[in-house]
Amino acid sequence: MRIKEVVLLAAELLGIELSEEDFKEELLQGEAATLLQCYHLIENEVALDYFPLKRTDVLGVKEGKTAYTEFPCAPVAVCSVRDKETGAKVRYTVGYDGLRFREPVKSVEIEYTYAPEKRGIGDETAFGENISPRLLAFGIASEYCLIAHRYADGKMWGERYRDALRAAGILRRALSVRSRRWV
Repeated sequence: MRIKEVVLLAAELLGIELSEEDFKEELLQGEAATLLQCYHLIENEVALDYFPLKRTDVLGVKEGKTAYTEFPCAPVAVCSVRDKETGAKVRYTVGYDGLRFREPVKSVEIEYTYAPEKRGIGDETAFGENISPRLLAFGIASEYCLIAHRYADGKMWGERYRDALRAAGILRRALSVRSRRWV
């Protein structure tokens, strides 16, 4: 699905009239630019909190480490690291500038979650068909209402967004700690 389709759906939900001319300019302005900014906020929230985007890459190791700058996408969390040659798990530590390996390896296969990069209005969403356009449009509507100081509408769209996350089965339940009983 294209970002433009999701933004148009959100505009329709909000009652905002957008035409094709609003999307033809190289630099979007007005409502279209604000809705695109809201899309990026929601895409980031869904990708970082609810539906992590996973990727596996083979990277080289220099002097016992792999820098974060060598990753094709901005890593958020490392899931697993394996030696490319043997397929065995490799022990590592996370540093401020990259991953440091305790064992001598030449190249590693790293599975990690990543933050989506900002895309243009004509590009595909980061989620493909896994997340519905309706869910994203509810989130965009909620963010837009908060930016536009329409708090009552923002609350309503926020509730619909959370309900859509729950229906998709990706909303985490609230964690609670049981109370202590002292003897």
